[in-house]
Amino acid sequence: MTRDDWRKYCCEFIGTFSLVFFAAGAVVVDGLVEGGLGMIGAGLISGLVITVVIYAFGHISGAHVNPALSLAAVLIGHLDRRLLAGYVAAQMAGSALAGMCLLWAIGDFNSMGANLPNIELGISPATALLIELFLSFLLMWVVAGVGLDKRAHGPFAGVAVGAVVGIEVMLFGAVAGAAMNPARAFGPYIAMGDFSHYWIYVAGPIVGMALGGFTYRFTHALGGREV
Repeated sequence: MTRDDWRKYCCEFIGTFSLVFFAAGAVVVDGLVEGGLGMIGAGLISGLVITVVIYAFGHISGAHVNPALSLAAVLIGHLDRRLLAGYVAAQMAGSALAGMCLLWAIGDFNSMGANLPNIELGISPATALLIELFLSFLLMWVVAGVGLDKRAHGPFAGVAVGAVVGIEVMLFGAVAGAAMNPARAFGPYIAMGDFSHYWIYVAGPIVGMALGGFTYRFTHALGGREV
């Protein structure tokens, strides 16, 4: 491993910690103060923290902060596969630390901000999986179109990606979890101590983002070329 590799891993660790600490933290704090933020607030915080992370070190590591996104980037040729294991390890470690920090600093409220299917509203795990798959598909398609494609308006990539994340969390966070990211879900599940539904937020993002990546290559007329 080179020094540059370690810089990338460090950025992914700090970025994922920040994402989970603030995105899950918004839900935890909402439980602590018994409302006030709601899903609009949670969506805004999630979208804004992603935007900040992208502008802070997107030029260093790509600011994936998401194992499913990193895997999809490898599959479509935008990340060296030798970096994948380090990216995933850094992302999951950052998430785990953030979940435990939230538990220590604030306490156990609102299931620690864990992404969950809303069983009380009749949302089954299977339905949540399909929603998660679609949300992840759309997010990856946008990330690739505005962030990976050199023909796109690069300076606005962070705004576009943050907007998609925010909208998806606002609309579907209270319904099906809206993680779009196995790392976003991981830390809160550790803190909550119950992994019953975690598989949804692993399978959905991995399949959805892989499909989103390959769809991008088709819709943006790339064929076998890397852009």
